This record gives sequence, C-alpha cells and structure tokens, in this order.
Amino acid sequence: MKPVLLATISLGLALLLISPRAAWADGPPREPSVEEIKQARELSYRGEYEEATRRFEAIASKYPRSPAGEFYKAVTLIWRSRVDAKLDAGTRDYDDQIEALLVSMIPKVEAIKAAAGSKDDQVESLYYLGSAAGMRARIALYQNHGIPAAKQARLAQDLFDDLFKLDPNYFDAYYAPGAIYYAVGLLVDSTLAKLVVNMLGQKSLPAGDIARGRTYLTTAAEKAPLNDVDAKLGLVEIYALNENRFDLALPIARDLQAKYPYNQTFARYMLRIYAGLKDKTRLTQTAQQIIALVKEGKPNFGPFVKAEAERYLAEASKM
Repeated sequence: MKPVLLATISLGLALLLISPRAAWADGPPREPSVEEIKQARELSYRGEYEEATRRFEAIASKYPRSPAGEFYKAVTLIWRSRVDAKLDAGTRDYDDQIEALLVSMIPKVEAIKAAAGSKDDQVESLYYLGSAAGMRARIALYQNHGIPAAKQARLAQDLFDDLFKLDPNYFDAYYAPGAIYYAVGLLVDSTLAKLVVNMLGQKSLPAGDIARGRTYLTTAAEKAPLNDVDAKLGLVEIYALNENRFDLALPIARDLQAKYPYNQTFARYMLRIYAGLKDKTRLTQTAQQIIALVKEGKPNFGPFVKAEAERYLAEASKM
C-alpha cells in the first residue's frame, strides 16, 4: 500500500475514534425527526389507531434513548379513548396503559435533563415532563380525583412556564397548558375546586384563565408542527361543548372532517355542531353519511355511532 494512502486511512481512523459524534461513541440516534413523528401521528387522525401504535413502538425501538415513542403512543391512546365514548372525557379503559407508558418515558427525560446539555435539551425535557403532568391531570380529573388532578395541573403549568422562559416559540408546548388554563378556568368556582383549596391551600390550585387557554390553543392550532390537530380539536371541544359557539366550532371541525373523513370523533362533532346550529339539511346529510360508513364497515364506525347518527336524524326530522 502506498505510504500516502496508508497515512490518509490512519488519520481518518484516528479522527473517527476521537470524534464525539462517532457512531459507536454516541450510540443510536437519540431523536426521531419531526417528520417521522408527524407521519405516525397522521395515522391517528385518520382513525388508524392500531397502526399508529405500531409505528410509535417502532420509533421507541429505533430511538431507545428518546421519550418520543412512549409519549406519542400514550397520546394515541387518548385519541383512541374517544371512540364510542364521551367526546371530551373518552373512556377510562386506557388510563393504566397511559400511566405505564409515562412511567417508562420519564427516566429517559430525566437522563436528558441530567446531562445538562444545550438549551434545546432543557426545552425538550421540560416539554415532555410538562406534557406528562398534563396527561396525569386529565386522567385524574376524569377519574374524579380532584387533589391529584390539581397537583399535576399545577406542576404542568410550572414546567411550561419554565419552558417558555427559555423558548417562547416552542409552539407545540402551547397545547397542554392551553387546555389546562381553560379547564381550570371553568372549574374555579366549582365544588371540586373549593375542596382542593380547603385541602391544599389557594397557592396549590393551578391557575385558571379561560381567555389565556383559548389564546394558547389558538397559537398551537396555527403554529405547532406536531400538536396542531390536537389544539384544533381542543378548540372545537370548548366551542361546541362548553360555550355553545357552534359558529366558531364549525369551520375548524369542517376542515378536520374534510381532511380526515374516517375519524369517528370529527364526524360526531359535526353532528353536534349542526344540531346546535339547527341546520336541518346538513345535520341530515352528515348523519346519513355516517350511517353509510357503518354499512361500508369502516373501522370505528359500528353500532355505537350508528345509533348516535340515528338519534340525530330523528332530531333533524323535528326541526
């Protein structure tokens, strides 16, 4: 072998061995790309929950140091919980699975946090920890466990406040606190809130701010790369279920249902909105479209949603 070529190879090997970015020094890549996560999330929006779950399990295997696989699998279960259940609360059938995923995820987040790396690493760890606290608050609330819900909601708000001090343009982070500020704003004068204050004191209660909640959700809906659809659904929920502002819910829900026609949740919100608007023609059309999907055997379009569509058809006939 020529001396020059031999020296070049030796130098290359030496640089590779001492480089901190060497493949075997760093191990597997730590993070999936935004596009990988977004493609898997799209499956949930299309109502393909089992395939979305498999995709996030694959991401967890491919990127074992990242919390993303477990976290977004938990998010997928929240979406799945709305099928054949209450539109806002969903079913409690997946709560234990969600908690197990969060327990598995958090040590990975803590490892990122403990590494004291870049600002991006700090922001990432705060995002996952805050989102996990938000999920736990949601589950506890719908299980009627007021004190744990309040503690986790307050923790989530504090973590997201720390995140926004580092990066106010991390738009995916506006979704969870937006939902919390709004929900607590609705509950601030409730019996549940008074119980929490009596047990823990006023300072332990998470902040409630309906306007701030709407603003945060709107920001996420318009700018978040990964949580935009979640935030849009959050806005539909508050306009259709809490405020009876069906005129505001309609354009958001209509766009979602047009893009994802086989998502049961979006279809059911369209029924609720057209009924609220007293739009007999569109309510009838939407109910008939849902019944047609049931007859075609589309996934998640079974007896439950068929019965709901038939009830709305009956309601439309009386308008």
